[in-house]
Amino acid sequence: MGSNIAKFLIDGGYEIISPLDERSKSTKDRANKMGIKNCHTLENAIDNSQLLISILVPSEALGLSEKLARLDSKTKNSILFADLNAIAPNTTIKMENNLKNTKITFVDGGIIGGPPKDTNFPRVYISGSNSYKLAELNNKGMKIIDMGGNIGDASAIKMAYASITKGYSSLLLGAMFLAIKSNNYDLLIKEIESSQPNVFKDLNNLNSIPSKAHRWIGEMYEISKTYEGYELSGSFHEAAATIYEEVSNSLLGKNRPSNNQINFKGKEFFEKLMR
Repeated sequence: MGSNIAKFLIDGGYEIISPLDERSKSTKDRANKMGIKNCHTLENAIDNSQLLISILVPSEALGLSEKLARLDSKTKNSILFADLNAIAPNTTIKMENNLKNTKITFVDGGIIGGPPKDTNFPRVYISGSNSYKLAELNNKGMKIIDMGGNIGDASAIKMAYASITKGYSSLLLGAMFLAIKSNNYDLLIKEIESSQPNVFKDLNNLNSIPSKAHRWIGEMYEISKTYEGYELSGSFHEAAATIYEEVSNSLLGKNRPSNNQINFKGKEFFEKLMR
């Protein structure tokens, strides 16, 4: 997601830099292909930018705000920081608190939709008193939707949306694992194809899960915290996290193949997600 958005921003006339020294070779190669320049350190990124956009594995988001706070005394630049990670509103508020009394201005955000392609852009919901400062990025790889309001509002709508889409995928996976373990897979699939054709179609569109499951574990826990923060049960998405953890620990999950590298489907696909 991040590199694709960066490419659109670069095409729109922006210079994009990122500290890439400790990233994997594939990440460095992708960044180079997109035109992202290596600034080597987070400190350099702050001192040579006007805006820092964070799109990370959800479990790493809070830690970044702590690093930024520690670097504040070493950096000279005032910067706008847009956190676009899939995290709970309470986590977002903790991030804002970490950055109080620093030179960093915080904006809450959440991405809904896939990576930008052609004129099909993900929606980026933003909130907080400084959200208006991102208006110029609208239609540059993102459809900016400014909610105004408070820090946490944008994260809340992202969490609600992801609780449906990624929660649903975990439910499909869990049902297939149960059917295989109980030796009912073929009969269940036949019934679903007959009585739930839309669900049958969805079951055949899960090829991207192995490459994403490791990212979604933390996101499920963030969704669970969001539900609990609004006095709702977070148990479903805690369970969803265990489904994605199982997938992440499978051979497919560890290899993280792209969609076009998966040349098997149906029962064989789901069985490989259980190993």
